[in-house]
Amino acid sequence: MPWVEDRFVVVLACFALVACSSAAAAPTHVAAAPPPRDDGRASEGGEGGVRHSAALEQLRVAAAEPRTDKQQTLRLPLPDAAHWTRVKFWGVPSVVGYRYGRDHHAVLGAFLTQTDDEQRPGACSKSLEAWASPFVRAFEVDVKYEEPSAFPWHGRIADVDRAMAHTATLTQKDGYAVAYGTYPAWKGTCLVVGIAVPLRGDEGRARAVRDRFAAEVLPKVERLADAPPKELF
Repeated sequence: MPWVEDRFVVVLACFALVACSSAAAAPTHVAAAPPPRDDGRASEGGEGGVRHSAALEQLRVAAAEPRTDKQQTLRLPLPDAAHWTRVKFWGVPSVVGYRYGRDHHAVLGAFLTQTDDEQRPGACSKSLEAWASPFVRAFEVDVKYEEPSAFPWHGRIADVDRAMAHTATLTQKDGYAVAYGTYPAWKGTCLVVGIAVPLRGDEGRARAVRDRFAAEVLPKVERLADAPPKELF
């Protein structure tokens, strides 16, 4: 299982790892196509252009299939599930992590945060803010939030946030379309599932992929276990 290096940023306002990538002009018309077969080796991200736009188009239209973590803690539907590869996030323990293609056309992760009362409205969102803020400050990330939403989940209420995140350093400049859900999953423990999609010159398709996950994937996350996983990766 490869690591996602600390130069690859996945800022879901819940985790941040910085990626360096280049942006090319987005093609107006592009056919959906999955990324090349992932060899599983470490990678520092990729470039924009036709390959990135085609991968985003594939994520926008491909059918979704369920995937579970190794400990059978949760199940989530992934568009074009066969082309996602499990990854670890350097310095950030996770329940499970995935990248879409070796060039990181999208990255998804599931994490845990702690709170005194997971059923209190907004408690999981606040625990996420507290957990994520050091990463956001360390990597100089500018996050602009959009209209939030919520849905019933296992008899409780889960929240979904969407945002646009931009790195602010001189050497690493790129934007990410971000969506994440916060779930009151277990006593004292919240589950966070989020996706970050690099823009790389194709903001429209990155937003479309992000919005599909917010509408079709995050509300269908299933909790399979009655207790949090015993191990994080």
